[in-house]
Amino acid sequence: MKRMINLTSSPDDLSRYEGAEDLKAFCRQFGCDGYEYQNLGDEKECLIPEELVIGVHLRSFNSWLDLWKGRNSALIKEYGSMEQVKNVFGGCDRSALVNAFRADLEFARKIRAQYVVFHVCEVKIEESYTYRFAYQDEEVVGAVCELINELLDGQGYEFDFLMENLWWPGFTFTRPEITRMMLEGVHYPHKGIMLDTGHLLHTDLELRTQEEACSYVKKQLEAHRELISYIKGVHLNQSLTGDFVKKMLASPKALKEDYYERWCQVFGDIFQIDLHQPFTAPGIGDLIEEIAPRYLTYEFISRDRKEHEEMLQRQAEALTYEAIHCLP
Repeated sequence: MKRMINLTSSPDDLSRYEGAEDLKAFCRQFGCDGYEYQNLGDEKECLIPEELVIGVHLRSFNSWLDLWKGRNSALIKEYGSMEQVKNVFGGCDRSALVNAFRADLEFARKIRAQYVVFHVCEVKIEESYTYRFAYQDEEVVGAVCELINELLDGQGYEFDFLMENLWWPGFTFTRPEITRMMLEGVHYPHKGIMLDTGHLLHTDLELRTQEEACSYVKKQLEAHRELISYIKGVHLNQSLTGDFVKKMLASPKALKEDYYERWCQVFGDIFQIDLHQPFTAPGIGDLIEEIAPRYLTYEFISRDRKEHEEMLQRQAEALTYEAIHCLP
C-alpha cells in the first residue's frame, strides 16, 4: 500500500515548501511515499518533481450534466448565459467536457501517474442548499459511464482510473446497485473506486462521534461486500457536520444573481460541511486493513504547514497505534 499526501498547484499550497528536497522530507516525516496532486489551472508542466506524484486528481465540474445532454435552457438558468458556460467549461457542448478531462488525463500520462481520481456527482448551486435535486443517481451514473468510456476507450492509458464518491446525486457508496451499475458501465479494465470516508459520512446527518462514523463506514462496506475488491484507493478524512447541514437546509441562503458570486457563497459553505479532518477513531486501522487499498491518501484541508503537520501526525499516530496494538 502506498501512502500519499494531498497537494494542489495552488500557490497557497506550494509556498509552504522550499523545493524538491523539502517536499521529499515532508513525505518521509509521515511515512508517506509521495503526493496525490491536483492541477488547478491549465499548467502544461507539473509544478512539483514528477517522481513525487503518485496520483492525479482530475478537475471536477459540479453541474455538468445539462451540458452533456444539450439542455441549454437549464444551463442558462444555472450559469446566467451561454457565454458564462463557455467560460466555465471551455465550450458550449459535450466536446468541451471531453477536451477538459482529456487534457488532465494526458497530463497524468505524461508524468507517469499510477492512478487518477474522478468525481462522480452532479449538483447545482441552489441544490447544494436545498437537497432537492434535478437528477437522480441512475441518471448521473449513466451519463458518467458514457463520458468515461468516450474519454478512455482506445486511448492506451495504463493508470488506475478511480471513481470517487460524494454525497450529491451520482455515486455515494450507499447504494450497492448504483455502485455495481457504475463499475459494470465503464469499459476501462483498470477501473476502481476511490472511497472518500469524509464524503461518505455526509450521507448520514445523524452521525455525532468518530466511533459512530467508523461504524457507519463499516456498515456500507458490509453492504458492498462483493465489490470491496474494487476499492483501490481511500481518501482518509472525516467531518461530522450534520447539525450544520440541518440548519442550512432549514434556512436556505439567499443566493446572489451573478454566477461567480453565487459560487463564492457555496464554496465557503461546502467547506463548512466537508472539513477534511483526521480520522482517528478506534477501529480505523482495522477498517483500512479490511479494505486493503493500493493507495491511501491523507486528504486534509489546512490553513498552513504547521496545522497540516499536526493533522498528518495525528492520522499517522492513529494508524500506527492500532497496527502495534493489534499484533498477536
